[in-house]
Amino acid sequence: LYKHMLQPSDNLFAEQILLMASGIDNDTLSTSATIERMKEEVFKDWTDEAVWVDGSGLSRYNMFTPRMMIKLLNTLRTEVGEERLLELLPAGGKSGTIKNWYAGESGPFVFAKTGTLSNNHALSGYIKTDSGKTLIFTFMANHYAHSTSKVKESMEVMLRKIRKAY
Repeated sequence: LYKHMLQPSDNLFAEQILLMASGIDNDTLSTSATIERMKEEVFKDWTDEAVWVDGSGLSRYNMFTPRMMIKLLNTLRTEVGEERLLELLPAGGKSGTIKNWYAGESGPFVFAKTGTLSNNHALSGYIKTDSGKTLIFTFMANHYAHSTSKVKESMEVMLRKIRKAY
């Protein structure tokens, strides 16, 4: 279920998963109620406040800081386990929304989720370094006036440098 949602980035599926979670959570199908509960319980002690309005990620009103994304990715790695989590995420040069980007010479080294709306692109996930470490990263680019490919090219240059340096 999660692999299907994460790799092709199926936004409708993501919204439906949140709706199903609300049905388990209480007797009303309400994504907004589940979002509020998550904000009160999961994000309550976080430094930044989540501005979260839908499950699809397609709303320009959803706003998460880079610090929040890093904390979320760290929490997921702890709760899901790194091996399982990397299987679920798109893999650079191999699968999902990053299959045409971030390819490694001997296999994927970037495992990440994209988020793109016009003139806004984000990439958040994990990078396997040449020394064997797994690092968490997030890039958020907004209000750019050129193609998203230019942003992705810049991100790829930086990720390759990080891979070698760490």
